Amino acid sequence: MKTKSNCRFVRLLVLRSSSATHDGSGCEGRPARKLTNEGGFFRLRLLIIFFVCLFSAFLLALGELLRAHSLRDSALHQRKDVRQQLGSFPTIQLEQVATGLTQPTTVTNAGDGSGRIFIAQETGEILIFVNGSVLPIPFLDISDLVRQEPEQGLLGLAFPSDYAEQGFFFVDYTDLDGNIVIARYQVSDVDPNVADPASARTILKQPQGLPLGDHNGGTVAFGPDGYLYISIGDGSCCGDPGGNAQDLQTWLGKILRVDINRDDFPGDPDRNYGVPPGNPFVGQPPVLPEIWAYGVRNPWRCTFDRVTGDFFIADVGQDAWEEVNFQPAASSGGENYGWSVLEGMHCYNDDPPGSCDDFLNGGSILPILEYNHDLPACSITGGYRYRGQSYPSLEGIYFYADFCTGRIWGAIQVNGTWESQELLFPGFAISTFGEDETGELYVVDYNFDQSVLYRITSAQGPTPSPTSSPTPSSTPTPSITPTPTPSSTPTATPSPTATAAVSPTSTPRPTPTPRARPISRTRPTPHPRPSR
Repeated sequence: MKTKSNCRFVRLLVLRSSSATHDGSGCEGRPARKLTNEGGFFRLRLLIIFFVCLFSAFLLALGELLRAHSLRDSALHQRKDVRQQLGSFPTIQLEQVATGLTQPTTVTNAGDGSGRIFIAQETGEILIFVNGSVLPIPFLDISDLVRQEPEQGLLGLAFPSDYAEQGFFFVDYTDLDGNIVIARYQVSDVDPNVADPASARTILKQPQGLPLGDHNGGTVAFGPDGYLYISIGDGSCCGDPGGNAQDLQTWLGKILRVDINRDDFPGDPDRNYGVPPGNPFVGQPPVLPEIWAYGVRNPWRCTFDRVTGDFFIADVGQDAWEEVNFQPAASSGGENYGWSVLEGMHCYNDDPPGSCDDFLNGGSILPILEYNHDLPACSITGGYRYRGQSYPSLEGIYFYADFCTGRIWGAIQVNGTWESQELLFPGFAISTFGEDETGELYVVDYNFDQSVLYRITSAQGPTPSPTSSPTPSSTPTPSITPTPTPSSTPTATPSPTATAAVSPTSTPRPTPTPRARPISRTRPTPHPRPSR
Protein backbone atom coordinates (compact mmCIF):
# COMPACT_ATOMS: atom_id res chain seq x y z
CA MET A 1 0.00 0.00 0.00
CA LYS A 2 2.80 2.34 0.75
CA THR A 3 4.43 1.74 -2.66
CA LYS A 4 1.15 2.22 -4.42
CA SER A 5 0.49 5.39 -2.62
CA ASN A 6 3.92 6.72 -3.53
CA CYS A 7 3.41 5.81 -7.16
CA ARG A 8 0.15 7.74 -7.23
CA PHE A 9 1.95 10.74 -5.88
CA VAL A 10 4.62 10.39 -8.54
CA ARG A 11 2.02 10.09 -11.29
CA LEU A 12 0.45 13.29 -10.04
CA LEU A 13 3.81 14.98 -10.40
CA VAL A 14 4.08 13.56 -13.90
CA LEU A 15 0.77 15.05 -14.81
CA ARG A 16 2.04 18.45 -13.68
CA SER A 17 5.44 18.18 -15.23
CA SER A 18 4.71 16.08 -18.32
CA SER A 19 8.38 15.21 -18.52
CA ALA A 20 9.13 12.59 -15.84
CA THR A 21 10.10 9.01 -16.93
CA HIS A 22 10.75 7.59 -13.50
CA ASP A 23 8.81 8.01 -10.32
CA GLY A 24 11.96 8.68 -8.31
CA SER A 25 10.63 7.09 -5.15
CA GLY A 26 10.95 3.36 -5.34
CA CYS A 27 9.04 2.89 -8.60
CA GLU A 28 12.03 2.55 -10.83
CA GLY A 29 11.58 0.67 -14.00
CA ARG A 30 7.89 1.54 -14.07
CA PRO A 31 7.30 3.91 -16.95
CA ALA A 32 5.28 7.06 -16.30
CA ARG A 33 2.02 7.26 -18.12
CA LYS A 34 2.15 9.66 -21.06
CA LEU A 35 -0.36 12.42 -21.31
CA THR A 36 -2.09 11.37 -24.44
CA ASN A 37 -5.69 11.47 -23.45
CA GLU A 38 -7.93 14.48 -23.84
CA GLY A 39 -8.52 14.95 -20.11
CA GLY A 40 -4.79 15.23 -19.44
CA PHE A 41 -4.31 17.93 -22.04
CA PHE A 42 -7.29 19.80 -20.70
CA ARG A 43 -5.90 19.76 -17.19
CA LEU A 44 -2.50 20.87 -18.46
CA ARG A 45 -4.04 23.79 -20.32
CA LEU A 46 -5.91 24.80 -17.21
CA LEU A 47 -2.74 24.70 -15.19
CA ILE A 48 -0.88 26.76 -17.77
CA ILE A 49 -3.71 29.27 -17.97
CA PHE A 50 -3.84 29.43 -14.18
CA PHE A 51 -0.13 30.10 -13.82
CA VAL A 52 -0.17 32.65 -16.67
CA CYS A 53 -3.07 34.47 -15.02
CA LEU A 54 -1.38 34.32 -11.64
CA PHE A 55 1.87 35.66 -13.08
CA SER A 56 -0.01 38.41 -14.96
CA ALA A 57 -1.84 39.40 -11.83
CA PHE A 58 1.49 39.54 -10.01
CA LEU A 59 2.96 41.79 -12.71
CA LEU A 60 -0.12 44.04 -12.63
CA ALA A 61 0.05 44.27 -8.85
CA LEU A 62 3.75 45.04 -9.01
CA GLY A 63 3.12 47.71 -11.64
CA GLU A 64 0.40 49.32 -9.53
CA LEU A 65 2.68 49.23 -6.51
CA LEU A 66 5.49 50.92 -8.43
CA ARG A 67 3.05 53.45 -9.88
CA ALA A 68 1.63 54.24 -6.44
CA HIS A 69 5.16 54.63 -5.09
CA SER A 70 6.01 56.99 -7.94
CA LEU A 71 2.84 59.01 -7.39
CA ARG A 72 3.56 59.19 -3.68
CA ASP A 73 7.08 60.48 -4.35
CA SER A 74 5.70 63.00 -6.81
CA ALA A 75 3.10 64.14 -4.29
CA LEU A 76 5.76 64.43 -1.61
CA HIS A 77 7.91 66.53 -3.92
CA GLN A 78 4.91 68.68 -4.80
CA ARG A 79 4.05 69.16 -1.13
CA LYS A 80 7.69 69.99 -0.47
CA ASP A 81 7.60 72.61 -3.23
CA VAL A 82 4.39 74.05 -1.79
CA ARG A 83 5.94 74.17 1.67
CA GLN A 84 8.96 75.90 0.24
CA GLN A 85 6.67 78.45 -1.38
CA LEU A 86 4.24 78.88 1.49
CA GLY A 87 6.32 79.05 4.59
CA SER A 88 9.25 76.67 4.79
CA PHE A 89 12.06 79.00 5.77
CA PRO A 90 15.79 78.56 6.18
CA THR A 91 17.43 78.50 9.57
CA ILE A 92 19.15 81.76 10.43
CA GLN A 93 21.97 82.66 12.79
CA LEU A 94 23.39 85.90 14.17
CA GLU A 95 27.01 86.89 13.76
CA GLN A 96 28.38 89.52 16.15
CA VAL A 97 29.69 92.58 14.33
CA ALA A 98 30.10 95.43 16.82
CA THR A 99 29.75 95.81 20.60
CA GLY A 100 29.69 98.69 23.08
CA LEU A 101 27.03 100.69 21.22
CA THR A 102 24.53 102.92 23.01
CA GLN A 103 20.85 102.41 22.19
CA PRO A 104 21.00 102.21 18.37
CA THR A 105 17.80 103.22 16.57
CA THR A 106 18.86 103.15 12.89
CA VAL A 107 21.46 101.13 10.98
CA THR A 108 21.91 102.09 7.34
CA ASN A 109 24.41 102.83 4.57
CA ALA A 110 25.25 105.85 2.43
CA GLY A 111 25.12 104.05 -0.90
CA ASP A 112 28.40 105.72 -1.88
CA GLY A 113 30.48 102.61 -2.47
CA SER A 114 32.48 103.06 0.73
CA GLY A 115 31.11 99.97 2.45
CA ARG A 116 30.50 101.96 5.62
CA ILE A 117 27.62 101.27 7.99
CA PHE A 118 26.13 104.27 9.81
CA ILE A 119 24.64 103.68 13.26
CA ALA A 120 22.33 106.34 14.71
CA GLN A 121 22.06 106.22 18.50
CA GLU A 122 19.08 107.45 20.47
CA THR A 123 21.41 109.65 22.51
CA GLY A 124 22.20 111.82 19.49
CA GLU A 125 25.38 110.39 17.92
CA ILE A 126 25.91 108.80 14.52
CA LEU A 127 28.75 106.28 14.43
CA ILE A 128 30.56 104.69 11.49
CA PHE A 129 31.40 100.99 11.33
CA VAL A 130 33.97 100.16 8.67
CA ASN A 131 36.65 97.52 8.13
CA GLY A 132 35.59 95.55 11.18
CA SER A 133 35.50 98.31 13.79
CA VAL A 134 33.63 101.42 14.94
CA LEU A 135 35.50 104.66 14.33
CA PRO A 136 36.33 106.48 17.59
CA ILE A 137 35.04 109.88 16.41
CA PRO A 138 31.28 110.14 15.71
CA PHE A 139 30.21 111.06 12.22
CA LEU A 140 27.77 113.53 13.83
CA ASP A 141 26.99 114.45 17.43
CA ILE A 142 23.82 116.43 18.08
CA SER A 143 23.25 115.14 21.61
CA ASP A 144 22.95 118.71 22.89
CA LEU A 145 19.89 119.20 20.62
CA VAL A 146 18.14 115.92 21.41
CA ARG A 147 15.63 115.23 24.14
CA GLN A 148 16.73 111.90 25.61
CA GLU A 149 13.57 110.42 27.09
CA PRO A 150 11.77 107.12 26.43
CA GLU A 151 10.41 107.07 22.87
CA GLN A 152 12.35 110.22 22.07
CA GLY A 153 15.85 111.04 20.84
CA LEU A 154 17.66 110.59 17.53
CA LEU A 155 15.40 108.11 15.76
CA GLY A 156 16.04 108.19 12.01
CA LEU A 157 18.79 108.62 9.42
CA ALA A 158 18.61 108.57 5.61
CA PHE A 159 20.97 109.18 2.69
CA PRO A 160 19.68 110.22 -0.74
CA SER A 161 20.92 108.45 -3.86
CA ASP A 162 23.16 111.40 -4.78
CA TYR A 163 24.94 111.52 -1.41
CA ALA A 164 28.31 110.73 -3.01
CA GLU A 165 28.02 113.90 -5.11
CA GLN A 166 26.14 116.29 -2.81
CA GLY A 167 27.10 115.11 0.70
CA PHE A 168 23.67 115.82 2.23
CA PHE A 169 21.93 113.45 4.65
CA PHE A 170 18.78 113.68 6.78
CA VAL A 171 17.93 112.93 10.40
CA ASP A 172 14.76 112.57 12.45
CA TYR A 173 15.02 113.55 16.11
CA THR A 174 13.03 114.89 19.07
CA ASP A 175 14.22 118.34 20.11
CA LEU A 176 14.43 119.67 23.66
CA ASP A 177 10.86 121.00 23.45
CA GLY A 178 9.51 117.61 22.40
CA ASN A 179 8.98 118.53 18.76
CA ILE A 180 9.70 116.12 15.91
CA VAL A 181 12.40 117.65 13.71
CA ILE A 182 13.51 116.52 10.26
CA ALA A 183 16.82 118.20 9.47
CA ARG A 184 19.45 118.13 6.75
CA TYR A 185 23.18 118.00 7.43
CA GLN A 186 26.23 117.93 5.19
CA VAL A 187 29.49 116.01 5.35
CA SER A 188 32.58 118.12 6.00
CA ASP A 189 34.84 119.19 3.16
CA VAL A 190 37.97 117.76 4.78
CA ASP A 191 36.96 114.38 6.21
CA PRO A 192 34.36 112.01 4.69
CA ASN A 193 33.95 110.35 8.09
CA VAL A 194 32.91 113.56 9.87
CA ALA A 195 29.85 115.72 9.22
CA ASP A 196 29.58 119.45 9.76
CA PRO A 197 27.29 120.09 12.77
CA ALA A 198 26.92 123.73 11.72
CA SER A 199 25.35 122.73 8.40
CA ALA A 200 21.93 121.99 9.90
CA ARG A 201 18.86 123.04 7.98
CA THR A 202 15.36 122.25 9.25
CA ILE A 203 13.20 120.52 6.66
CA LEU A 204 10.04 120.38 8.75
CA LYS A 205 8.95 120.38 12.36
CA GLN A 206 5.92 118.72 13.97
CA PRO A 207 4.96 120.07 17.41
CA GLN A 208 4.31 117.29 19.89
CA GLY A 209 4.21 119.16 23.14
CA LEU A 210 4.94 117.94 26.65
CA PRO A 211 4.38 116.06 28.88
CA LEU A 212 3.19 113.37 26.43
CA GLY A 213 5.33 113.68 23.31
CA ASP A 214 4.59 110.03 22.61
CA HIS A 215 4.42 108.03 19.38
CA ASN A 216 6.93 109.92 17.31
CA GLY A 217 7.27 107.41 14.49
CA GLY A 218 10.88 108.07 13.55
CA THR A 219 11.49 106.75 10.03
CA VAL A 220 13.03 108.84 7.29
CA ALA A 221 13.64 106.92 4.06
CA PHE A 222 14.12 107.78 0.41
CA GLY A 223 11.81 105.99 -1.97
CA PRO A 224 12.68 104.82 -5.47
CA ASP A 225 11.04 108.03 -6.71
CA GLY A 226 13.70 110.12 -4.94
CA TYR A 227 11.25 111.68 -2.48
CA LEU A 228 11.72 111.60 1.29
CA TYR A 229 9.14 109.54 3.23
CA ILE A 230 8.59 110.39 6.90
CA SER A 231 6.65 108.37 9.48
CA ILE A 232 4.98 110.25 12.33
CA GLY A 233 2.96 108.62 15.12
CA ASP A 234 -0.39 109.77 16.44
CA GLY A 235 1.22 111.84 19.23
CA SER A 236 -0.63 110.26 22.14
CA CYS A 237 -0.06 107.41 24.53
CA CYS A 238 -3.32 105.50 24.44
CA GLY A 239 -6.07 105.02 21.90
CA ASP A 240 -5.50 108.23 19.93
CA PRO A 241 -8.07 110.23 21.94
CA GLY A 242 -7.72 113.21 19.60
CA GLY A 243 -8.48 111.13 16.52
CA ASN A 244 -5.28 112.34 14.89
CA ALA A 245 -4.62 109.30 12.73
CA GLN A 246 -7.90 109.76 10.82
CA ASP A 247 -7.69 113.56 10.74
CA LEU A 248 -6.30 114.77 7.40
CA GLN A 249 -5.62 118.23 8.81
CA THR A 250 -2.68 117.08 10.94
CA TRP A 251 0.56 115.25 10.21
CA LEU A 252 0.15 113.10 13.32
CA GLY A 253 -0.57 109.44 12.56
CA LYS A 254 0.63 109.80 8.95
CA ILE A 255 3.23 108.92 6.36
CA LEU A 256 4.44 112.11 4.66
CA ARG A 257 6.15 112.46 1.28
CA VAL A 258 8.20 115.58 0.48
CA ASP A 259 10.65 116.80 -2.13
CA ILE A 260 13.90 117.89 -0.49
CA ASN A 261 15.19 119.49 -3.69
CA ARG A 262 12.60 122.30 -3.68
CA ASP A 263 11.34 124.90 -1.25
CA ASP A 264 7.67 125.75 -1.65
CA PHE A 265 7.68 127.81 1.58
CA PRO A 266 10.58 130.30 1.29
CA GLY A 267 9.29 132.47 4.11
CA ASP A 268 9.00 129.68 6.69
CA PRO A 269 12.29 128.59 8.35
CA ASP A 270 10.65 125.38 9.59
CA ARG A 271 9.39 124.28 6.16
CA ASN A 272 12.16 123.84 3.63
CA TYR A 273 10.78 121.33 1.16
CA GLY A 274 8.49 121.02 -1.82
CA VAL A 275 5.22 119.12 -2.13
CA PRO A 276 5.39 116.48 -4.88
CA PRO A 277 2.62 117.22 -7.40
CA GLY A 278 1.61 113.55 -7.38
CA ASN A 279 0.77 113.45 -3.68
CA PRO A 280 -2.80 112.16 -3.28
CA PHE A 281 -4.28 115.19 -1.48
CA VAL A 282 -2.69 118.02 -3.44
CA GLY A 283 -5.26 120.72 -4.24
CA GLN A 284 -7.78 119.46 -1.68
CA PRO A 285 -7.66 121.99 1.17
CA PRO A 286 -7.95 121.86 4.11
CA VAL A 287 -6.34 118.42 3.73
CA LEU A 288 -2.56 118.75 4.18
CA PRO A 289 -0.82 118.07 0.86
CA GLU A 290 2.27 116.46 2.41
CA ILE A 291 0.20 113.43 3.52
CA TRP A 292 0.98 110.29 1.56
CA ALA A 293 -0.90 107.74 3.72
CA TYR A 294 -2.73 107.84 7.04
CA GLY A 295 -4.36 105.78 9.79
CA VAL A 296 -1.15 104.68 11.54
CA ARG A 297 -0.48 104.60 15.26
CA ASN A 298 3.29 104.56 15.73
CA PRO A 299 5.08 103.30 12.62
CA TRP A 300 8.44 102.01 13.83
CA ARG A 301 10.78 101.17 10.95
CA CYS A 302 9.39 101.56 7.45
CA THR A 303 11.53 100.31 4.58
CA PHE A 304 11.58 100.02 0.81
CA ASP A 305 12.35 96.82 -1.05
CA ARG A 306 15.48 97.78 -3.02
CA VAL A 307 14.44 95.49 -5.90
CA THR A 308 10.69 96.05 -6.29
CA GLY A 309 10.22 99.45 -4.61
CA ASP A 310 7.44 98.06 -2.39
CA PHE A 311 7.00 99.84 0.95
CA PHE A 312 6.69 97.97 4.27
CA ILE A 313 5.22 99.87 7.24
CA ALA A 314 5.49 98.18 10.65
CA ASP A 315 3.03 99.79 13.05
CA VAL A 316 3.13 99.35 16.83
CA GLY A 317 -0.25 98.31 18.24
CA GLN A 318 -2.19 99.33 21.32
CA ASP A 319 -3.23 96.46 23.59
CA ALA A 320 -3.41 93.31 21.51
CA TRP A 321 -2.19 93.38 17.89
CA GLU A 322 1.03 94.34 16.12
CA GLU A 323 0.92 94.73 12.34
CA VAL A 324 2.82 95.14 9.09
CA ASN A 325 1.23 97.16 6.30
CA PHE A 326 2.25 96.87 2.68
CA GLN A 327 2.17 99.48 -0.06
CA PRO A 328 3.03 98.25 -3.57
CA ALA A 329 5.49 100.28 -5.61
CA ALA A 330 2.73 101.18 -8.08
CA SER A 331 0.66 102.88 -5.36
CA SER A 332 -0.45 106.47 -5.94
CA GLY A 333 -0.81 107.00 -2.18
CA GLY A 334 -3.82 107.92 -0.09
CA GLU A 335 -4.12 104.59 1.75
CA ASN A 336 -5.94 104.51 5.08
CA TYR A 337 -4.42 101.82 7.33
CA GLY A 338 -7.28 101.90 9.80
CA TRP A 339 -6.05 103.16 13.17
CA SER A 340 -7.74 103.96 15.55
CA VAL A 341 -10.95 102.38 14.28
CA LEU A 342 -9.00 99.15 13.82
CA GLU A 343 -6.04 97.61 15.59
CA GLY A 344 -4.60 95.22 13.06
CA MET A 345 -7.56 93.40 11.51
CA HIS A 346 -9.69 93.86 14.64
CA CYS A 347 -12.17 96.44 15.81
CA TYR A 348 -10.75 98.86 18.36
CA ASN A 349 -12.96 101.97 18.37
CA ASP A 350 -16.31 101.70 16.62
CA ASP A 351 -16.94 105.44 16.64
CA PRO A 352 -19.23 106.37 15.02
CA PRO A 353 -21.08 103.04 15.20
CA GLY A 354 -20.56 100.98 12.07
CA SER A 355 -17.05 102.27 11.45
CA CYS A 356 -15.47 98.88 12.15
CA ASP A 357 -17.73 97.15 9.65
CA ASP A 358 -16.91 99.77 7.04
CA PHE A 359 -13.15 99.57 7.65
CA LEU A 360 -13.09 95.76 7.67
CA ASN A 361 -14.98 95.58 4.41
CA GLY A 362 -13.06 97.82 2.06
CA GLY A 363 -12.97 101.14 3.93
CA SER A 364 -9.30 100.69 4.86
CA ILE A 365 -6.23 98.75 3.85
CA LEU A 366 -5.79 95.75 6.14
CA PRO A 367 -2.31 94.63 7.19
CA ILE A 368 -0.54 91.78 5.42
CA LEU A 369 0.78 90.43 8.75
CA GLU A 370 -0.21 90.68 12.37
CA TYR A 371 0.59 88.98 15.65
CA ASN A 372 -1.03 88.93 19.05
CA HIS A 373 0.42 89.89 22.42
CA ASP A 374 -0.54 86.48 23.79
CA LEU A 375 2.68 84.96 22.34
CA PRO A 376 3.81 86.87 24.55
CA ALA A 377 4.83 89.96 22.62
CA CYS A 378 4.26 93.69 22.84
CA SER A 379 5.85 95.97 20.23
CA ILE A 380 6.82 95.39 16.61
CA THR A 381 10.13 96.39 15.03
CA GLY A 382 9.98 96.48 11.25
CA GLY A 383 12.84 95.24 9.13
CA TYR A 384 13.87 94.71 5.53
CA ARG A 385 13.31 92.32 2.68
CA TYR A 386 16.54 90.42 2.10
CA ARG A 387 18.16 91.23 -1.25
CA GLY A 388 21.75 90.37 -0.48
CA GLN A 389 24.03 88.03 -2.44
CA SER A 390 25.67 86.02 0.33
CA TYR A 391 22.71 83.86 1.35
CA PRO A 392 20.43 82.88 -1.57
CA SER A 393 18.16 80.90 0.78
CA LEU A 394 17.10 84.21 2.39
CA GLU A 395 16.16 85.87 -0.91
CA GLY A 396 12.86 87.76 -0.75
CA ILE A 397 12.19 87.15 2.95
CA TYR A 398 10.87 90.17 4.87
CA PHE A 399 12.32 90.23 8.39
CA TYR A 400 10.61 91.77 11.41
CA ALA A 401 10.74 91.28 15.17
CA ASP A 402 9.14 91.97 18.53
CA PHE A 403 11.04 94.52 20.61
CA CYS A 404 10.15 93.16 24.03
CA THR A 405 10.70 89.43 23.50
CA GLY A 406 13.28 89.44 20.72
CA ARG A 407 11.43 87.03 18.44
CA ILE A 408 12.48 87.33 14.79
CA TRP A 409 10.07 86.35 12.03
CA GLY A 410 10.39 86.02 8.29
CA ALA A 411 7.57 86.51 5.79
CA ILE A 412 7.21 85.67 2.11
CA GLN A 413 4.52 86.31 -0.47
CA VAL A 414 3.33 83.56 -2.80
CA ASN A 415 0.43 84.11 -5.20
CA GLY A 416 -0.72 87.16 -3.28
CA THR A 417 -0.70 85.44 0.13
CA TRP A 418 1.73 86.34 2.89
CA GLU A 419 2.99 83.60 5.19
CA SER A 420 5.13 84.18 8.25
CA GLN A 421 7.25 81.95 10.45
CA GLU A 422 9.37 82.50 13.53
CA LEU A 423 13.01 82.12 12.53
CA LEU A 424 14.95 82.84 15.71
CA PHE A 425 14.33 83.64 19.37
CA PRO A 426 17.55 85.28 20.64
CA GLY A 427 15.71 86.73 23.63
CA PHE A 428 17.11 90.27 23.63
CA ALA A 429 15.34 93.55 22.91
CA ILE A 430 15.44 94.34 19.18
CA SER A 431 15.25 98.05 18.42
CA THR A 432 16.04 98.04 14.70
CA PHE A 433 17.21 96.14 11.65
CA GLY A 434 19.76 97.48 9.20
CA GLU A 435 20.88 97.04 5.61
CA ASP A 436 24.33 97.54 4.10
CA GLU A 437 25.24 98.48 0.54
CA THR A 438 25.22 94.88 -0.66
CA GLY A 439 21.79 94.13 0.79
CA GLU A 440 23.02 92.12 3.78
CA LEU A 441 20.89 92.58 6.88
CA TYR A 442 21.68 93.40 10.50
CA VAL A 443 19.81 93.45 13.80
CA VAL A 444 20.45 95.31 17.06
CA ASP A 445 20.44 94.06 20.64
CA TYR A 446 19.25 97.22 22.42
CA ASN A 447 20.87 97.18 25.87
CA PHE A 448 21.94 100.53 27.36
CA ASP A 449 25.58 101.25 26.52
CA GLN A 450 26.22 97.53 25.94
CA SER A 451 24.13 97.28 22.79
CA VAL A 452 25.37 94.92 20.08
CA LEU A 453 25.10 94.88 16.30
CA TYR A 454 24.65 91.46 14.67
CA ARG A 455 24.64 90.37 11.08
CA ILE A 456 21.91 87.97 9.95
CA THR A 457 23.33 84.86 8.31
CA SER A 458 21.93 81.57 7.08
CA ALA A 459 22.82 78.21 8.60
CA GLN A 460 23.19 76.92 5.02
CA GLY A 461 26.29 79.09 4.76
CA PRO A 462 27.23 81.85 2.34
CA THR A 463 27.54 81.44 -1.39
CA PRO A 464 31.23 80.65 -2.05
CA SER A 465 33.11 83.25 -4.01
CA PRO A 466 34.23 81.95 -7.39
CA THR A 467 37.92 81.13 -7.64
CA SER A 468 40.29 81.53 -10.55
CA SER A 469 40.44 78.63 -12.97
CA PRO A 470 43.85 77.31 -14.09
CA THR A 471 42.57 77.54 -17.65
CA PRO A 472 43.41 80.97 -19.09
CA SER A 473 40.38 83.20 -19.28
CA SER A 474 40.01 86.47 -21.10
CA THR A 475 37.76 87.99 -18.42
CA PRO A 476 37.97 86.45 -14.94
CA THR A 477 34.75 86.37 -12.94
CA PRO A 478 34.94 88.82 -10.02
CA SER A 479 34.07 87.45 -6.63
CA ILE A 480 31.30 89.01 -4.60
CA THR A 481 32.67 90.49 -1.42
CA PRO A 482 29.89 91.76 0.87
CA THR A 483 30.72 94.70 3.09
CA PRO A 484 31.33 95.62 5.79
CA THR A 485 33.87 93.08 6.94
CA PRO A 486 32.65 91.25 10.08
CA SER A 487 34.66 91.43 13.26
CA SER A 488 37.70 89.23 13.49
CA THR A 489 36.04 86.75 15.83
CA PRO A 490 32.38 86.43 14.92
CA THR A 491 30.14 84.72 17.42
CA ALA A 492 27.31 82.64 16.04
CA THR A 493 24.10 82.49 17.99
CA PRO A 494 22.56 79.00 17.66
CA SER A 495 19.28 78.97 15.86
CA PRO A 496 16.36 76.95 17.21
CA THR A 497 14.04 74.86 15.14
CA ALA A 498 11.52 77.03 13.37
CA THR A 499 8.16 77.22 15.08
CA ALA A 500 4.63 77.77 13.89
CA ALA A 501 3.79 80.77 11.79
CA VAL A 502 1.97 83.81 13.05
CA SER A 503 -1.36 84.73 11.54
CA PRO A 504 -1.03 85.48 7.82
CA THR A 505 -3.48 87.42 5.73
CA SER A 506 -5.67 84.34 5.46
CA THR A 507 -6.74 84.88 9.07
CA PRO A 508 -10.57 85.09 9.07
CA ARG A 509 -11.93 88.52 9.73
CA PRO A 510 -13.51 88.68 13.17
CA THR A 511 -16.93 90.03 13.92
CA PRO A 512 -16.38 93.68 14.87
CA THR A 513 -16.57 94.09 18.62
CA PRO A 514 -15.86 97.53 20.07
CA ARG A 515 -13.46 97.57 22.97
CA ALA A 516 -13.26 100.05 25.78
CA ARG A 517 -10.32 102.40 25.59
CA PRO A 518 -7.82 101.79 28.39
CA ILE A 519 -6.61 104.55 30.62
CA SER A 520 -3.02 103.48 30.15
CA ARG A 521 -1.01 100.68 28.68
CA THR A 522 1.51 98.67 30.62
CA ARG A 523 4.01 96.58 28.70
CA PRO A 524 6.84 94.35 29.85
CA THR A 525 10.02 96.34 29.37
CA PRO A 526 13.26 94.35 29.51
CA HIS A 527 15.27 97.48 28.65
CA PRO A 528 14.55 101.20 28.23
CA ARG A 529 12.62 101.38 25.02
CA PRO A 530 13.32 103.31 21.84
CA SER A 531 10.62 105.21 20.03
CA ARG A 532 7.37 103.34 20.31
